[in-house]
Amino acid sequence: MKHKLIIGTLILCCFSAGLLRAQQSTWEYKINAGANLGGTSPLPLPEEIREIETFSPQILAPHVALEVTRRLTGKWGVSAQIALDYKGFSVDDRVKNLYTEIEMSDEKYTGSFTGKNNTRIHNSYITVPLAATCRIAKRWEIQAGVYVAYLYSSSFKGTASDGYIRQGSPIGEKTNVEQASFDFSDKQNPFDYGLTGAGEWALSTRFALRGQIAWGLNPLFSSNFTGVPFKMYNIYGTLGLSYRVNTCWL
Repeated sequence: MKHKLIIGTLILCCFSAGLLRAQQSTWEYKINAGANLGGTSPLPLPEEIREIETFSPQILAPHVALEVTRRLTGKWGVSAQIALDYKGFSVDDRVKNLYTEIEMSDEKYTGSFTGKNNTRIHNSYITVPLAATCRIAKRWEIQAGVYVAYLYSSSFKGTASDGYIRQGSPIGEKTNVEQASFDFSDKQNPFDYGLTGAGEWALSTRFALRGQIAWGLNPLFSSNFTGVPFKMYNIYGTLGLSYRVNTCWL
């Protein structure tokens, strides 16, 4: 009787351990880290922008995320992330009859500006993507889904120079602009949302190369803001590494 009890206990322990391992294996946890590259742009480019002279992505634009995946089968799963994203760039362009708001010599001007424009954007978001995942090969996994993001730190500033502004309309009173500034940081929408996609290639049992894209569908500014006359959208890609915490690729 004693031997049967010991054997039964061992079988129960083995079964419980196997069940626990199976349950644990349906959940995967990853840490993703990389750099955001891209810009916030109107689509398509409006006719007011006549020439883009320089474009510089933000040097320090990190992406850090905790990702949880519920593995439904060996191939398919559903993942969710919470991420911290820094996004930004600087651009120099020449514009003609761009309706905007600028400040010069402590005086504000609203109208059609022609000349040189510099815009600098540095925004920080808390992003929550939700995506379907598919392991298409031993080393390859892809994702596709949607995201929503909260803008918790914003900076949209720039200068206007080497031109003139016609107040009110393209035929309004003309004022020469040697150097003026604008700051639309507090005019940005507090939320962004859009589509996301990603791909990973396993380097080892834990590490993988990761590429990701986030295509915004919500304009950066609300429709009643007149400082920027066209809709601008966040379009950024992320390159980096993924580290699997509790399961292995291979």
